[in-house]
Amino acid sequence: MGSGQRLDEYLSARLKRALDELAGLDPDVILSENPDVLVATLQARHLPTKITVHWEDPSRSPVTEVTTQVHDQFFRDRIYTVPASKVVVSFPVSGTSEMLGYRASTFSLSGEYGKVSGGRIVIEIVERTLTADVIRSRIEQVKRDIDSRADWANSDLTQFRATAERSIREAHTRRKNRILNDRAVEDSLGIPVRTISKQRPPVVARRKQVTLQARRAQAGFVPEPVLDDAIYQDVLDVVRSWATSLERSPGTAAKLDEEELRDLLLGTLNGYWQGNAGGELFNGSGKTDILIRHGDRNAFIAELKIWHGPKAAADALDQLLSYLVWRDSKAALVMFIKTVDPASTLDKLHVAVEAHPRHVLTKSAPHADRRRDYIVTADDEGRRVSLAVIPVVVRAAAPKRS
Repeated sequence: MGSGQRLDEYLSARLKRALDELAGLDPDVILSENPDVLVATLQARHLPTKITVHWEDPSRSPVTEVTTQVHDQFFRDRIYTVPASKVVVSFPVSGTSEMLGYRASTFSLSGEYGKVSGGRIVIEIVERTLTADVIRSRIEQVKRDIDSRADWANSDLTQFRATAERSIREAHTRRKNRILNDRAVEDSLGIPVRTISKQRPPVVARRKQVTLQARRAQAGFVPEPVLDDAIYQDVLDVVRSWATSLERSPGTAAKLDEEELRDLLLGTLNGYWQGNAGGELFNGSGKTDILIRHGDRNAFIAELKIWHGPKAAADALDQLLSYLVWRDSKAALVMFIKTVDPASTLDKLHVAVEAHPRHVLTKSAPHADRRRDYIVTADDEGRRVSLAVIPVVVRAAAPKRS
């Protein structure tokens, strides 16, 4: 086992596959697909994943009679074939186990033990006198070696994945800008182009929920207006700050209903956005709780709900998505939590969003108790929307005992 090849060379080759696929994607996919979904899809398809050996789940073959060769203890050039016993013990491996065959940046010059085959660590033990102690000792020897090599490989992989994500995002931005520039040049020429019909196969991702979808191509594709992310993040920061201040007065906030809580938030947003925030405004197929206009587009659309269980959370998400029109690419769900166990409720809220049929991707959440970000599908054409879910704990404190 162990090809002697360096792990960084193997990882670079895997990244190249992702970049090659990105370079070959249909231009309309590049322009219409959500960048987070696209990057996650390419990473899931091409980049290795962390190695985990499940030592707690062993299996073995029956002990069988075999023969083995031994050297004469006095004359080493004499070899004898003698009876022996054999057992094969194996352990399942999840993740990209083939990384164990490459040399990580940290490595040992000592021999390697065990082998990887069919997604399992396989340990073949042949002894003239086989005992349980011999088997356990051999397994422990392999475990020490494999665990060390897995840790080294996983450490290199963690650093590489961060670099790889940046590379994919930068390559996507460069190609998208080039396509947009080329389309603008075409539009400015005013010369009709003779087109040749060509069927292109859909891009299908292997991992569940993370797929690339090409929406119906438009003649002379015009990119949808997308709210500048800095504005969106700015509004979310204001909402989160307001939520934090509300959480510091749980006794007062716990007495308010959804409409009263919404009016409080509207007051904050109007002060920040100079009166451009409105409540119960028509948008899409209904009235949304919070809508901020910026220029001629919606800068922020949000629904405010009090937690009443997973189904109510799913219904709230349905309601929010029904309000979005084709120009809207970002939204928020502010969930007020008045339960006796807020931590458990936060977990249920997260599960409810991920279980929703429109859920596509969950983004990393360094402060999941304050905000979680998702990508969801807004319509039947596969339009992606960024969704921020902001929990606000407003449960009144229990009265003090006298």
